[in-house]
Amino acid sequence: MPGFRAVFLCAALLAALAGAGWIIPAFAAESVVGTWATPGRCGRPLSTVIVYPMGFSGEDFSCDFTAVSRAGNTVRWRGACSFDAADPEKTAVTVRLAKGMLSYRMNKDGWNGPLQRCPE
Repeated sequence: MPGFRAVFLCAALLAALAGAGWIIPAFAAESVVGTWATPGRCGRPLSTVIVYPMGFSGEDFSCDFTAVSRAGNTVRWRGACSFDAADPEKTAVTVRLAKGMLSYRMNKDGWNGPLQRCPE
């Protein structure tokens, strides 16, 4: 077990490196909240989805979530989605970011995307 002196020296070294800009703090992952579309099709019908902190919607579906988790660039929600105005169905939605593009899937269905972020 390291002694007090070794721990103190390590702490002093880390503080000096951080102060000199050699250690950069970790940055928060990019938010997935916003409007996403097929590349080049922002604002066009059947091409756009909107991600909310606890919701997700497109032309023919709307989801409300009760639970969310995030691991790196992957976000998972659990809740219910309505498709074509039908009764809500228990649904899990997963989105992931890769190189600034978003892909998503509902339950175990295949991946949709990649989608680009639309300007606000």
